[in-house]
Amino acid sequence: MKTALACFILAGTALWGAFAAEPLRHIAFGSCLNKTEHPVLDRTLTLPMDLFVFLGDNIYADTTNMTVMRARYDALKGSTFFQGLRKRTPILATWDDHDYGWNDAGANYAMRRESQKEFFDWLDEPANSPRRRQEGVYHARVFGPPGQRVQVILLDTRYFRSPLKRGEHDAEPSGGPYVPDEDPAKTMLGEPQWQWLEGELRQPAELRLIASSIQFAAEFAGCEAWVNFPREKRRFLDLIQRTRASGVLFVSGDRHWSEFSKLPGPLGYPLWDFTSSGMTQRHPRGTPTPNRYRALPTTFHEANVGHLRIDWSPPDPQLTVRIVDAEGRTRLEQALKLSELQPKAR
Repeated sequence: MKTALACFILAGTALWGAFAAEPLRHIAFGSCLNKTEHPVLDRTLTLPMDLFVFLGDNIYADTTNMTVMRARYDALKGSTFFQGLRKRTPILATWDDHDYGWNDAGANYAMRRESQKEFFDWLDEPANSPRRRQEGVYHARVFGPPGQRVQVILLDTRYFRSPLKRGEHDAEPSGGPYVPDEDPAKTMLGEPQWQWLEGELRQPAELRLIASSIQFAAEFAGCEAWVNFPREKRRFLDLIQRTRASGVLFVSGDRHWSEFSKLPGPLGYPLWDFTSSGMTQRHPRGTPTPNRYRALPTTFHEANVGHLRIDWSPPDPQLTVRIVDAEGRTRLEQALKLSELQPKAR
């Protein structure tokens, strides 16, 4: 068993080395897997991809029992889907509430350190990895040569997150019991992660894919989202402005439906948030909560996976983001030019 694991780690290291030097052209991403067998998982394996990003709720453990959590991860790890995925492409991942601990959990989850170990064990994170020693699962990598660099930033919206505030609100239909909290002591990312994030946004890259397990751009609707911590959301926007980070795109999960949102950005270009959810989970209501920043008039409420295509060949590289269903049909689509994601001249 140790030999097999060592071979896998070495193979994974070789994959990272080979892929990191090449420009990314296809990135698949998804969230909310409560099954290890599903037509959309089979479909995902047929998509062109140079990288797959798990956006959270990668398992549904909802427990403080690490034996239960480990069994859920082992089931996913041994599945045809995961085995097929890791044989063909590098994998990056963050977590959300159901794989972190329990529904809507934050820093108050008592087993967060133990849960982090199970998360890294699932990913075969090397024993000497710096991620094993930090608090939280946040991480970043840059792929491709100068002129074609894609930075993938994985946020941890769970480990440090302050308690959510409950209250009455006017959102109809309601996505949950939460209301925005302006308490300056509350945090989404925690100070260590904020300091790390500033350093990452100052790194050179042509395109930055920021993976947030919960929606960044969507407006308040009672559910979990960045808008529940308005000060933290403003801090993120201010950070993008201060670092003059170009090429920022958000991808998110959590909601059990897919939608594309567009928020006015602090540097004169819009901040897109492409939500892909869920791979095996769907919201029983079928009606999305209000979102004034919804960029397309439709949402999609069946099993799906997200896909980003980057065409580096034109002078102005072309981006195409799609939501793909279990039959391979494109359900949502948005085309962008890289020039549309650049700061305006001062």
